[in-house]
Amino acid sequence: MRAMGGSVLEARAEAIVNAANTELAHGGGVAAAIARAAGPELTAESRRVAPCPLGGAVATTAGRLRAGGVRWVIHVPTVDFGAGRSATAAELTAGTGAALALARSLGCGSIAFPLLGAGIAGQEAGAALRAMVAGFGGYEDLDIMVCAYSARDRAAVAAVLGPTP
Repeated sequence: MRAMGGSVLEARAEAIVNAANTELAHGGGVAAAIARAAGPELTAESRRVAPCPLGGAVATTAGRLRAGGVRWVIHVPTVDFGAGRSATAAELTAGTGAALALARSLGCGSIAFPLLGAGIAGQEAGAALRAMVAGFGGYEDLDIMVCAYSARDRAAVAAVLGPTP
């Protein structure tokens, strides 16, 4: 597992993780950025595989995303607008593990995560990262990247994992 500065859209990985909502509606934050870059194919596929519960993960193809070798977008819900709640630490850990299991089942050797839950879901960045790290166990065969996009994210990553390159 390694940390990197920047967006998941800049990562060289076969799969990138989207911090989604349970309906996989890509209205804001990292979800909107990924959807814009991937094009309408991602949105159409997301509608077909939704909903996905907190603590779960589903995959779509990467649409028009091809930079860095991206083939898959794995959606991990961090907020359920219908229920009016965000993922707990346990659900962030479960979602992280579900994403890694899915990446492995899809034949991916590498996966890039944003800080799940640290955006619209409202989790403190360091707490969100600690919950994610708890889900990384057993996946040492995968090249796992955590992308720290903002100065706040980079500070949290540095506190928990050490400085980002």
